[in-house]
Amino acid sequence: MKTLLLASTALVATAGIAAAEVSISGSAELGIFQNENASGDGSTGDLEKVRVFSDIDITFSMSGETDGGLSFGASIDIDEVGIGDPNIDDAARLPDATIFMAYGPMRLTVGDTDSAFDARLTETAIGGAINDDHTVHPGYNGNSGLDEIYGGQEIRLDYSFDAFTGSISVSPDRNATDFDLAYALGVSYNMDLAGLTLGLGFGYQKVDEAAALYDTRVGLSAATTFGNGLQAILNYTMMSDDSTGGADDGSHWAIGLGYTMNALTVGVNYGEFDVDDAFGADSSGFGVAVNYDLGGGLVAQLGYGGGDIDGAADYEDTFSLGVAMSF
Repeated sequence: MKTLLLASTALVATAGIAAAEVSISGSAELGIFQNENASGDGSTGDLEKVRVFSDIDITFSMSGETDGGLSFGASIDIDEVGIGDPNIDDAARLPDATIFMAYGPMRLTVGDTDSAFDARLTETAIGGAINDDHTVHPGYNGNSGLDEIYGGQEIRLDYSFDAFTGSISVSPDRNATDFDLAYALGVSYNMDLAGLTLGLGFGYQKVDEAAALYDTRVGLSAATTFGNGLQAILNYTMMSDDSTGGADDGSHWAIGLGYTMNALTVGVNYGEFDVDDAFGADSSGFGVAVNYDLGGGLVAQLGYGGGDIDGAADYEDTFSLGVAMSF
C-alpha cells in the first residue's frame, strides 16, 4: 500500500517535467570487523575485539538539461547528514551534497567533492572492504589531506578534451574573517598503448602556512590495466612547508597491485611516509582487499590492514569480512 502511494505521488510530482530526472540509489554493508578499542589482551587475533558491522547509505540524485544544452544537477547523501547527532553542531553542518552545471567540455562542481589535486590523481587502493581496512593503515595516502581544510566546500572546474582533463579548484575558509583560500591544480591523461590502458596524473595544492603541516603538495600518479586482468598503480607526493623555507620537506610513495579474474578481484597496496621529526613520525603500511561478485549488486568483501609508526606503540592490524550491497 505504501509502495503504491509513493509511486503514485512520484508520478504526479514529475508530470510535465520531461527534461528532469530524479533517481534514488543506495548501498548497505553487513559483516564483522575487528574493533581495536574493545577489551582484550592486545593481540591482533583476539576474538573479544570482533564486532558486528552494518551501514546503510542512500543517495538522491537530480539532473536536468536546458533547451540550449546546459546540463545541471545535484545529489545528497543522507547517510552523512546525521541531523541531531550530539557530536556535530547542526548550525555548522556541511552534508555530503554536491551541485553541478556542465556545458560541452566544461563542468563546475560545488560541494563535498574532490579538489583538483585529488580528482586528477589515482589512488593505490583496488577493490573494497566494508570497514575500509585497506585504506586506513598508516602508510595510505588518499590524496585528499588538504581538501576542505578550512571547513568549507570545494569549488572545482573541469575541462575535458579527448583523453585530457584539466581541473582547478578553490576552497574558501567558511569561518575566518580573513579571506583564506586553499587552491589546487590538476591534469590527467589517459591513453591506450600496446594492449594496455595508461593513465597519468599530476597535481599541485597550496593552503595558508598556518592551516596545516606541509602546506604545499605536488603529486604524480600512473595507473595501468593490462589485458590479462592485472592492474598496477604508482603514486608519489612531495610535501613542503613554506614557514621553514623548505627545510622540512617530506614525501610519500605508494604502489597498488590488483588482479581480476571473472568475479574475483584481489588488490594489495603499500605506502610509506617520510617526514621531518618536527612534523610527525615516519610511517608505513599495507592493505589487502579481496572481493567476489555474487551478482545482482551483492559483493563478498574481505579487508585487512597493517603497518608501523616510528616511535609509537605497535599499530594494531585490522580486518573485516562481510557483504556489500548496491541498489
